[in-house]
Amino acid sequence: MPWSYSHTYIGILCHDIRILAIPKVQIGLSDVLARLKRIRKHSIRPMHN
Repeated sequence: MPWSYSHTYIGILCHDIRILAIPKVQIGLSDVLARLKRIRKHSIRPMHN
């Protein structure tokens, strides 16, 4: 396998990983923020048993 070929292959792989990973990270962050807001609402409200 020539060096240039393996280099472009790694570049394509990294590019694909970035495209796949970034949306997951953004979704994960928004999910965490939504959960924190929900937890805050529940902790502020008095508990009804």
